[in-house]
Amino acid sequence: MRYLGSKALLLEEIENIINENVKNAEIFCDIFSGTASVARYFKKDYEVISNDLLYFSYVLQMATIENDKRPSFDKLIESIGCDPYKYFDNETILLSQCLDIPFIYENYTPNPKSERLYFTNTNGIRIDYFRQTIERWRKENILSVQEYYYLLAGLIEAVPFISNIAGTFGAYLKHWDNRTKKTINLIELDVVKNGKNNKVFNMDANILIDKIKGDILYIDPPYNKRQYAPNYHLLETIARYDSPAIYGKTGMRPYSELKSKYCTKTPSVLVAFEELIKRANFKHIVVSYSTEGIMSAKEIEKILKLYGKESTFKLKRIPYRRYKHTADKRKHSLEELLFYIEKED
Repeated sequence: MRYLGSKALLLEEIENIINENVKNAEIFCDIFSGTASVARYFKKDYEVISNDLLYFSYVLQMATIENDKRPSFDKLIESIGCDPYKYFDNETILLSQCLDIPFIYENYTPNPKSERLYFTNTNGIRIDYFRQTIERWRKENILSVQEYYYLLAGLIEAVPFISNIAGTFGAYLKHWDNRTKKTINLIELDVVKNGKNNKVFNMDANILIDKIKGDILYIDPPYNKRQYAPNYHLLETIARYDSPAIYGKTGMRPYSELKSKYCTKTPSVLVAFEELIKRANFKHIVVSYSTEGIMSAKEIEKILKLYGKESTFKLKRIPYRRYKHTADKRKHSLEELLFYIEKED
């Protein structure tokens, strides 16, 4: 999935800094999980705790972290006579087939009720039909909780690949992008089996931190003033499918309760970050941040050393890979920062 601040390109660097400094760890926590790319990657090695404030992220985590295998859908197959992916493999799904008000079609495709160009009419109808059908199957008790989240996550993962956006859902393009010509189908997600008691949460990280403990705490907070909730409002609406009272040109859903303290200017963000580090019941702390961020590297270092063993502190600076081959040399000053410290007992 295309995602603001995704750490998919940094997984090996994160693994290296852990391997260089951590021995005999069992529990890994990704407390700002986003698309869960980091949590998924480290599930092969550890019992995983993952968390995010946004519900669509929780859906992805339930499907790939708390789930420990690809669901079999036995009860569903017995009821409908086929695999759910084969059931949905229909090139022509009509508006009349929707089971309820087609909220995505009516509000995010060009039609008599909307001028928004997020999805083609065909894909808008398909999203509504998929989402309503998954919900009906769950209410009819022919989908388990694990199967429900797995199918829903497959829809969430598929949406960005047919969306008429430049990168996030904060705005749609004025003309149709080539990707919108594709027909959306659910994605079958890979699930790593580790046989451990993996747990996922949908909470404010600074509240959750008092309820969990483990060995490695990976912290990848938002780093600038752009709130994630409005940038991914459509994924949140598809995940919740709660027909919110949307507003504005982009059909934004209300997000006041989802505003992150980490997107606010100092000193608020420093207070939140220090509280998280102070209360963390984890021996090893790894922080990922950016030189574009609200907090400076010096401010992060100071807080980490306040609660960690100063002799163990490490900082690795990594040039943004997407800028490595650009002709604009000034952009090379942008770096990803990886911090490590062992916390005081």
